[in-house]
Amino acid sequence: MKNKYLKIAIRAVESSGKILIEYFERLHDFKQKNKNIRDLVTEVDVLSENNIKKIIEIDFPEHSINGEESGLIKKESKYCWHIDPIDGTVNYSQGIPLCAISIGLEYKKEIIAGAIYNPFTEELFFASKGNGAFLNGKSIRVSNKTKVEDGLYVAAFSSDIGKSKKKEYDIYGNLNDRTRGVLRLGSAALALAYLSCGRIDGFWANDLHPWDIAGGLALVNEAGGQVSSGKGKKYSLESRMLIASNSCIHGQLIKNLKDL
Repeated sequence: MKNKYLKIAIRAVESSGKILIEYFERLHDFKQKNKNIRDLVTEVDVLSENNIKKIIEIDFPEHSINGEESGLIKKESKYCWHIDPIDGTVNYSQGIPLCAISIGLEYKKEIIAGAIYNPFTEELFFASKGNGAFLNGKSIRVSNKTKVEDGLYVAAFSSDIGKSKKKEYDIYGNLNDRTRGVLRLGSAALALAYLSCGRIDGFWANDLHPWDIAGGLALVNEAGGQVSSGKGKKYSLESRMLIASNSCIHGQLIKNLKDL
């Protein structure tokens, strides 16, 4: 079932998908942001975000909007849209079509709707509270694996180049050797979408922003997955760390990540 919020989210991601396709492979003008070469700002990011904001504001002008490029536009509302106009900007700028547009709607500190769209694969993931999760209209669920060793995972590291990542790399390597593997996709949104449909079995990340994961949280929650912060604590958009998986292996995965 698509409620009025989800319909707008889907309309927005599909519309911005056309922008990503149009500029793909002829993108040459990019610059650094926050002195981090991996955190690229492109003309397409801005075009995509502005397009999404316009679509939302037509129907919900009173809602707050939190975008990766423009920051928080605060309104007197209990609703806030979290927008990532291109999640996987580095991939996109390098001509790799592994990226997505992600939108999640927060209401009273809870994500109630989300949509993630990869226009290159034409895969549209969407979910709303109490109505299930879907990929191109077909219902999806997380995997039912019961052992960490049988799983395939995705990890994302902090983008802070001044931070020591030895523990992160050690855990990454250890789990990679003991499981079916640990991947790095360059897109938290796609990682959560893939978790929601059972393509991977778990995902963990450090230092993400709300726009990175809001759309994916809606999917994981509705697909029967489980999400925690570090040490298995309750997750919120302000949490430093995110651990997501199917519910069968969630406790085991947390134990394996306890030193992060």
